[in-house]
This record gives sequence, structure tokens and C-alpha cells, in this order.
Amino acid sequence: MYLHLPSAAATICAVTACATAPAPGVGTTPAPAPTPAPTVTAPVTRASDVVRLGPSALRYVVHQQIHVEQQFQGQTQTIDRGIRLFVAATIAGPADSAGYPVTFTIDSIVPDSGSVIPPMVNIAAARGLTYAGRLTPAGEFRQVAASDSTLAQTIAQVVGAFRNFYPRLPPGGLTLGAEWTDTVSTNDRAGIDVTMKAIGHSRAAAWEQRNGARCLRLEVNSAYSVVGAGEQGGQPL
Repeated sequence: MYLHLPSAAATICAVTACATAPAPGVGTTPAPAPTPAPTVTAPVTRASDVVRLGPSALRYVVHQQIHVEQQFQGQTQTIDRGIRLFVAATIAGPADSAGYPVTFTIDSIVPDSGSVIPPMVNIAAARGLTYAGRLTPAGEFRQVAASDSTLAQTIAQVVGAFRNFYPRLPPGGLTLGAEWTDTVSTNDRAGIDVTMKAIGHSRAAAWEQRNGARCLRLEVNSAYSVVGAGEQGGQPL
């Protein structure tokens, strides 16, 4: 995961122009040799560099690759699926006691080659679906409401509900070298009522240049536990 920090430094672009060769015998002044493009180096790190969540309007491509092994009625089922989710995220300000107003809008969902989408999930219908809620400075997305709750529930097993879209950040913002561990518990309904608990260890690893932007790479390792009970197809689950 990469978090962008706006930079005051200007981007220098080298432009090479081509001129028509002069006719023989016509005196000309040789054009100066083009200036070589600047070498791309690692971003300069400053002690004042702090990444925080705040008002912005950005577009994201989220690539998910999922491998699931589950047992049901004594049989093991394996699921491998990859999707690319194109989504726009808008954080408005100022924040109040509940956080920043934030809206996610799905543009499209594109499955990886060979991935099988469940037949009851219509990914084309998700275009334009929005999720609105509040975002705390620590990265928690609360009070989530979808523009179409029925459709959102249908595609939840493919895209989720954006509750963990943003990483959990330490108080005061994120700085290079920061490490921390946090625990997140959520309740959801995926056919049955389930509780998911995630214990994640995070580390701000390095400043990098990606696609012309200065970014801080965040590495997160999480262990998940999922607990729930109910019935599905008339059988206990």
C-alpha cells in the first residue's frame, strides 16, 4: 500500500524538439545539445514529513487476489479469485466529532483472466454504487450506508464494504520507520452472522517514487479469525 504526500517540489520534464535540416550552403548556428533528463533518485526524507488522512478527491485501482479453502459437510472447497476494482474516493472537510464525511463510488469491477465470479453477483450492475459514511483520522470507516443496500449486499463477497479500505494510522499521523500493532473487530452477515477479528502489524517502510508521485510504502501483516454460526440450505453451518 502506498500513501501519497503532496510535495512543493516542481516536476521537471525534458522536451526534445526536432527541426528541419537547413539547405546546403546556408550558414546556420549549431543548436545547443539537449539537456539530459534528470536522474530519478529516491525521494528526500525530511523530519517534518507526516502523512495524515484529510480532505481529498482521488481515484484508485484496488487489485485483490484471494485464495480460500473452506470445509462444509465434510468436503473442502477451494476458491481462487482476482479482481480489479476501480473506485473514486472523496473525503470532505472539515471533520466533526464523528470524523470526515467520505464517499466511495464504484466505477467498474474487472475480474482477472480465469477468475469465476459467483453467478448471483452482477458486477456490471455495481457501476455507480456509492458508500457514504464517516472516516476517523485513524482510518476507521464508520456509519456506512450504501445507495442501494440490496445490491451492496449482493456484491459484498466480491468487494466488501470499504470498512478496511484505509489503513489504521497511529495518533499524530504516519512517519517513516513507524511500527505499530492494532486489533480490529467487525460484525457482518455473509449468509450467517459472523464476527471477524484482525490483528495487524504495520510498518512505514520507505519513501518511494511511483507514477511521478512521492509515496510512503506501508507494509501490513495481519492474522484473521472468523467466527459465526447459523443455517444455510437447511443445514447447520
